[in-house]
Amino acid sequence: MYRYSLVLAAIGAILFCAAGHALAQAGSEYQLPPVKLKPERPITTQPIPPTPAPAELEPEAVTPAPVPTVAPAAPKAPAPVAVPAPETPAPAPEEPVAVPTEAAPPAPAAEPKEALPPVEPPSEILWEAPEPAAPVEAPKAAPVEAPKAAPIEAPIAKPAEAPVAVETPPEPMALPPMPPELAGERAEETPPVAKPQKMRKPEEIQKEVVEAQIAPAGEAELAGQNEVALVEEVARTRKAYDRALVALKDYYLARANATKLDWVNSELAAFEQVPKIQYLGVAELASPTLRPTRRIEAADQLYAEGINYKDYPAFPPGKKDYLKTALQKFQTIIEKYPNSDKIDDAAFRMGEIYSGWYFQDYTRAVQCYERCWQWNPRTDHPALFNAAKIYDEKLKNRAKAVELYNRVLAESANENLKNQALSRLKALTGK
Repeated sequence: MYRYSLVLAAIGAILFCAAGHALAQAGSEYQLPPVKLKPERPITTQPIPPTPAPAELEPEAVTPAPVPTVAPAAPKAPAPVAVPAPETPAPAPEEPVAVPTEAAPPAPAAEPKEALPPVEPPSEILWEAPEPAAPVEAPKAAPVEAPKAAPIEAPIAKPAEAPVAVETPPEPMALPPMPPELAGERAEETPPVAKPQKMRKPEEIQKEVVEAQIAPAGEAELAGQNEVALVEEVARTRKAYDRALVALKDYYLARANATKLDWVNSELAAFEQVPKIQYLGVAELASPTLRPTRRIEAADQLYAEGINYKDYPAFPPGKKDYLKTALQKFQTIIEKYPNSDKIDDAAFRMGEIYSGWYFQDYTRAVQCYERCWQWNPRTDHPALFNAAKIYDEKLKNRAKAVELYNRVLAESANENLKNQALSRLKALTGK
């Protein structure tokens, strides 16, 4: 059994050497970069221990350094070492040959340790040579080449430059004129150059301060205008101011500017609270010579909507808002459709709203009643009697009331109104 283990060990050693040779040949294909040793570092070599057959080894072979072993206190004969086969294959002996063992030099004394049980070497080792194998050559170290210095290239001489012919520059071409819109934009982009200010006298500065504190005078085109033109300008300016505030509110709302949005909301609320005095009513603006001669469907629809808003049952302050909407409907009929057959009806309804409890504008109510019978003398509405009653009871104009009561007696076909007018005439005149 021990003999077979030796044979397997020998075969393993041979395979290990063959594998090392193959690796050495594979490694020789790659050239390692040159290694430059430091001159100040001395090169030290370790002594190579003797081998079983030093004469037969090649000089290029490199033997690895021995690994020191620690021997027991009592020196004993070392374990037998298997000798590898020589390079030249030897004929296999017919009988096993005993290989003598060689004693290793004694190791230096070490600290006393616990004695190990002695190992008795076998009296003789029988070794059978394996089949002849191919000779294993030791790998050769690749020669280290010194790095070559890069060759110094000679400077390249530049060819002589040929003389360059100088050409005269062409005359500048006249550019087309810039469009006026682009010229204006270019002028806006270029900031004006600030001119040094001239020293001004104190009297001039004081005069400018006084003029800055004076309110600007009215525009020239408004001076000398009649009442109607001025009232229309006031109405137009109110609407423009309201539209500007609403547009400014939308601007701040789109940009989430909460502070300025509160400012414009407060100004809008204050503007709505300011009374918008109507200096001239639609009855004053319209001519007394208008006549209801045509039936217009749009005017009829506006009149029906105005009646619905006027008679809508509501409580204050909502009722007043409905009455304002009704006034706008009736005014639109008179302004947009002056020859409609609804203008006298619209004027009478406006007189009723102005003389009511919510407005109590009796002057304007009388004007609307007057336009009603002027535009349609045969109207069915009691415009003459209502105007006479306002002059009698509200405006305290006795002369005007008597005049209108007399006209009711002469022109009205309503007997009830005639009796009331006659009763008031007796009270006013004593007759």
